[in-house]
Amino acid sequence: MTENHDGSLWENSLLEFRNRVAAGSATPGGGAVAAVTASFAAALLQMVCAISSTRKSGVGMKAIAAKVKICEEKLARYAEEDIRAFDRYMAARKTRSASADADAQRSLVVCTEVPLAAAEVTAKLEAYAAEIALNSPDFLSSDLATARHLLDASRKALLANVTINLVDLEDGEAKRALVRRLETLQSDTPLVG
Repeated sequence: MTENHDGSLWENSLLEFRNRVAAGSATPGGGAVAAVTASFAAALLQMVCAISSTRKSGVGMKAIAAKVKICEEKLARYAEEDIRAFDRYMAARKTRSASADADAQRSLVVCTEVPLAAAEVTAKLEAYAAEIALNSPDFLSSDLATARHLLDASRKALLANVTINLVDLEDGEAKRALVRRLETLQSDTPLVG
């Protein structure tokens, strides 16, 4: 097996991805791992919807599953964007000049924006999971619980990435906007929408 570092991380096996995370380089790191984990939680939610939709109690599950699928696809993109964004930031930090410092700050905004956007999607999935729980049979409760726990952990992990990136971000409107979005997500109440 050869590892594919240039293509999509989704073209790698789970073993390759795990080994890449463990390799000791900065990427893929916590943001990408959290987004991947949330995407697997979304896949579990889709499974629960698919099985539930075959039962009377599963009314409307196909519509919810379609929304969950969109979230899953976004999280997959965010996982890859997180890797690219942090690689760009690290490259910009290696060069010392006023323009490189400005590039590093612009890159850091993206490094903060990507996990924040992924956390927002994860919060939506948490709301969908609560809705799914109302119409899914009891025998799927462990799958649903697994998805919900993974989503909660992923959201918190993504927000930890946002928080650490905000430390080095210069004060300004971009930082203030990111902080406002972060504060919205720091409660344990899932977003609806």
